[in-house]
Amino acid sequence: MSKGKVYLVGAGPGDVELITLKGFRLLAKADVILYDHLSSAGLLDFSAPSAELISVGKFAGKHTLPQEDINRLIVDKAKEGKIVVRLKGGDSYLFGRGSEEAEACFQGGVEFQVVPGVTSALAAPCYAGIPATDRDCTSDVAIVTGHRKAGDDKPIEIPKAGTVIFLMSVGNIKHIVNSLLDQGWPEDEMIAAVEKGTCYDQRVIKDTLGNFLKTAEKAKLRTPAIFIVGKVVQLQEKLDWFTPKPNVLVLGNHPERYTHLGNIVHRRVIDCVAIEDYSKVDLVVDKIADYDWIIFTSVNGAKHLFSRLNQKGLDTRELASLRIAAIGKTTAARLLEYGIIADVVPGNESSAGLLEEFAKIDMEGKKVLLPQAEFSTKELPEGLAGFGAEVEKLVVYRTVDIEPAEVDFDYIDAVLFTSGSTVRAFIKYFKEVPPGVKVYGLGEPTLAVAKEYNITGELMPKASDDQEKKI
Repeated sequence: MSKGKVYLVGAGPGDVELITLKGFRLLAKADVILYDHLSSAGLLDFSAPSAELISVGKFAGKHTLPQEDINRLIVDKAKEGKIVVRLKGGDSYLFGRGSEEAEACFQGGVEFQVVPGVTSALAAPCYAGIPATDRDCTSDVAIVTGHRKAGDDKPIEIPKAGTVIFLMSVGNIKHIVNSLLDQGWPEDEMIAAVEKGTCYDQRVIKDTLGNFLKTAEKAKLRTPAIFIVGKVVQLQEKLDWFTPKPNVLVLGNHPERYTHLGNIVHRRVIDCVAIEDYSKVDLVVDKIADYDWIIFTSVNGAKHLFSRLNQKGLDTRELASLRIAAIGKTTAARLLEYGIIADVVPGNESSAGLLEEFAKIDMEGKKVLLPQAEFSTKELPEGLAGFGAEVEKLVVYRTVDIEPAEVDFDYIDAVLFTSGSTVRAFIKYFKEVPPGVKVYGLGEPTLAVAKEYNITGELMPKASDDQEKKI
């Protein structure tokens, strides 16, 4: 056997959080990741910076790379002694070609392991409010592929089950409906299509078998979609928990902080990277014990300052005489990883919230260090100076624009800007906020930048106590 190893990892149906914990860990350690467009592109954010990312295509109806070439590439990369993750949409085996890829590894003398994934056959109906089984409807379910070889017009054999779920079927929906009717399913039986299941732009289209083809044509059915037939479809309106929540486009990092707003659609438009010259930072690090306070306004400020501290052979003991403040819970949690419990963490996670806390403290003559981005607002340093503090802003990182993945604004209800940088990057890539889309800002300075671009918004609503517990 080769020293390399292959992991066939089920990526889940679309929502990046539905990948298994094992799959998540493997993405972080892989040397090579082969992915297709059936898996969420957001999963690649979990890969190591050094990982080689290879797209092997697989759009509906065409493959960028033939399956035989994919098999060969998997084996060849493993024989180079690399850890290879083959990221597959849904489950690794169900109606995919995972077994063929596993067999290629066996024949090539490469060690492999298969990691199951959440299949869209169950996840998409779940997110649509349709249970696969229900005691009052049916206790059995069948999963069928509707994909047919070119020229194959034979009737599809429908298994005898109370619920039948069809995958890879959009191109053959007419054939499927006719086969169901021919095999005795009544015209008034309910059928539902779930497009883009578990994703923000999920849509449910349903009707009776007799009317469904006209309904689907009028709705301009999109791919990918699955179809569910059976009495369980009648439960959809009562059990739909996903689509009633608003879809909120979050720009920036830490989308998990904003789940109280609704379904979060995360698009990174900026990245935080190191500055080119750290000579000034190093001079400050040498005399860091001279300060009274360090105020961290972001996770990245902490990350880059401690990186310089460590590179000089120093650690958190240098901060023993200082008091520490963090702008919010996420930054405080990162400081805890360095062994530091923040002295001040405002409930209002913003510069204004920090100033509210420091207004209660005697800051006259106190030396304050602010490790921040290259461009940051003046609200906090000016406010601290107003309390009599001696403030030194220290640039420890900078932000760069990232071209975001596409967004269908027909399915977006609100946009959350987390900083002025995200506003500017949004305008660069998306041009404008479409009419009818609500705008939130994380703080007044962010809203002020938005106003420069004629964008009117309001402060992000805080999570209630009940929402905090659920988060």
